[in-house]
Amino acid sequence: MIKSLLEKKGGTRLLGKDSISFQNFINTMRLVDIDTSNGIFTWNNKIGGESEVASKLDRFIILEDLILIGPDLSATILLFGGSDHWPVQLKVSFIGNPRNRPFRFENIWLTHPDFISNIEKWWIKDMEIQGTKMFLLHKRLKYIKLRLKDWNKNEFGNIF
Repeated sequence: MIKSLLEKKGGTRLLGKDSISFQNFINTMRLVDIDTSNGIFTWNNKIGGESEVASKLDRFIILEDLILIGPDLSATILLFGGSDHWPVQLKVSFIGNPRNRPFRFENIWLTHPDFISNIEKWWIKDMEIQGTKMFLLHKRLKYIKLRLKDWNKNEFGNIF
């Protein structure tokens, strides 16, 4: 079942009542559809050219509360295995793993002339995600954290 036409390529370009009900259920139950990092479509009709149809039919849906308080989740579409569906893998990592050090704000960032303008630019970026306001805030802060880590590495190098 697709939730929106963004999850379908080719075929009939009409969102049915079942798809709308599915999206309403996800929103009402405060669930989150974990985006895959390497594509959207997990099913294909195996017909090339103009008759090809692809959709996102395989997904991981979890409670929003688990994302806000729990582990870091990432989903990946795996290599095609002969079926018309591609398998999807969910990776779960918990804070405290050596590669997931807690985020730390560094006061030296405040001395950089581009710091505030960068934060403003990253904050207003269209993230193209759906969910409750708390979930959207969580995703936006996570995005800014990643941008800050990259920016810090490029501007200041290893400050430790």
